[in-house]
Amino acid sequence: MAALLGSAILAPGMARAVEFEYSGYIREHLSVNLQDNDQFEAKGSPGGNPVTFMGDEFGGQGEFSMIRHSGKLEASADFGPFQIAGIGRIARETRTSYERGLQDASKAIAAYVHPGAFGYGALTAPPAFGGFGVTTNAEGGPLMPGDAVYANAGLFGYGGGTTDDLLLDDYDSTELRELYVTFDLGERTHVKLGKQQVVWGETDFFRAMDIIHGYDLRWRSFLETENEELRKPLNLANITIDVPELGGDLQLIYRPGWDGADDVGDDGPINGGRWAPAPWTGAGVTSSLIGPINRHHKYGDEDDANYGFRWSGIFKQVGYSFAYYRGISSDGVTISNPILSPGGSNWLWDPKDNGINGLQRAAESVSPKVETYGFTFNAFSGALDAVLRGELAFTPNKPYNTGTNTYLDLLGLFQGTGVLPPPGVGGMPDLKGILNDPNDPGSAYSVGDPVTADLTPVGLALDLPGMGPVIEKDTLKIMIGTDKNLNWTMNTLGTSRPAFWTLQLFDTWVMNFDRDDDIVENFGFGASRREHQTFLTNAFSFPYKYDTVTPGIALGVDLGSFDSFLIPSLDLQFGDHWRVRFEANLFFPTHVEKTNLGMTDTKTRTLGTLHNRDQLVARITYQF
Repeated sequence: MAALLGSAILAPGMARAVEFEYSGYIREHLSVNLQDNDQFEAKGSPGGNPVTFMGDEFGGQGEFSMIRHSGKLEASADFGPFQIAGIGRIARETRTSYERGLQDASKAIAAYVHPGAFGYGALTAPPAFGGFGVTTNAEGGPLMPGDAVYANAGLFGYGGGTTDDLLLDDYDSTELRELYVTFDLGERTHVKLGKQQVVWGETDFFRAMDIIHGYDLRWRSFLETENEELRKPLNLANITIDVPELGGDLQLIYRPGWDGADDVGDDGPINGGRWAPAPWTGAGVTSSLIGPINRHHKYGDEDDANYGFRWSGIFKQVGYSFAYYRGISSDGVTISNPILSPGGSNWLWDPKDNGINGLQRAAESVSPKVETYGFTFNAFSGALDAVLRGELAFTPNKPYNTGTNTYLDLLGLFQGTGVLPPPGVGGMPDLKGILNDPNDPGSAYSVGDPVTADLTPVGLALDLPGMGPVIEKDTLKIMIGTDKNLNWTMNTLGTSRPAFWTLQLFDTWVMNFDRDDDIVENFGFGASRREHQTFLTNAFSFPYKYDTVTPGIALGVDLGSFDSFLIPSLDLQFGDHWRVRFEANLFFPTHVEKTNLGMTDTKTRTLGTLHNRDQLVARITYQF
């Protein structure tokens, strides 16, 4: 819509109207679980204390996992020499019974704790530490020497204790998403200043060159159809200079560092909720000793300036671009405190920020600053009657977590900070905070074996892959894709115009790969990183009745593990204002981890963390 709001005097007898436009939507998101959440099937709550939930009690199938209300307003005003535009969005969620169950689980989440140094199970602590009254082992039988048990990890600030406020903060928002001014300097230079989104790259689902912004993946994971709803806008100076002599333009990007801490990096659902990775639902990671997010780390401070450029052009009907950006990585990394494993090394640790609630934090999550060099292309192929596109993104020295078989010993952490007596006092052994640290031979630990002179003494050992030192590897992301109109569908399927097909092959290559580096694919899971992580995606849409009825289907597969997902959908248009979308989000992992935190798992990969997250979704939009 457009309206004339008034006029400004430009010269005697002359006036120019200010053009004002606005648009927006009011939207409802509804999702229903198609499966029970079975991740709390751990057997044998110690001592009858219900620190775990049985799968049939927790349930979830047929219950609402999302009732979300949102509205967005976009407005712009053209004053002639300059323009001002902004976007505001508000979102609120109704707490469902299923989410209340997730909340309860977060307050009693159990961790599998391995046999310790004190004789009768890991939690039978010496009198100086108080003891915890645990009388049964993990199978519910009598506690015997060497037994491991389940315990409420919240006792140690590890997890548990996720509060209602944390979940509401993840889902609810009132935000001015964009506000910027645009103007020209001469005929060739176009300037855009303020909070905005800048999109680079050619990919959907998996990103290679879309690197300037982080994404908020907490409330909808990667499944929302419009990336701009998930992308986190930033305050930027965005200048484009036309160079017609060379058939292209140069874009300059500068981020002065005026954004808030929550505006940079990706936000994953690590505090719990409907998209938390199984079996981490409700772990409350950012409120624990091992997961606080540090946005002011010396290798990734959100207050530091970031910058980059992109040259875009056309050469013999081939569109292409070259780009460089130095900024905050969307992929976070977890770094451990060196006090946990003095024989190891972790050069990323920032000693200026080492305290939480009076205790040393065991680890923290950071988004390091990285450099990325990119190239994209797109061209029409007459032979294939399709558009071909691709991109390359090279990141030197990209950080990765290591330690597929590492353990966090909570008593070792407390001993290192002085909360527990030092070695030798009151019979206290010399405990390590991290066990099986790849860089510390003195931290060797064998699960299930008795403590011997050859092994590190153990207090409260929690399996936590990724707690080894951070290492850096050159990384190359490659995407090859095609977009094609399927003309035959008009005759065979009766579509009102050709159906549309898009295919993408996406590969992440860890260069100079060495299996002995022991890189984990996902922090908290024991599956090792592969040299090539390759996904194939396909998406089809079939327009009927002049695009008012459009069924579609999207599918993707991890070609290394054959984990896959399938998203059938139906888009409906009613007049100029109403839009309705139905879809099912279905995941088919070949291996999943059902047990609670603390169990060694070496096979669960990225799509495996979405086990039992299948759901039916309806999105109802009134647009104006």
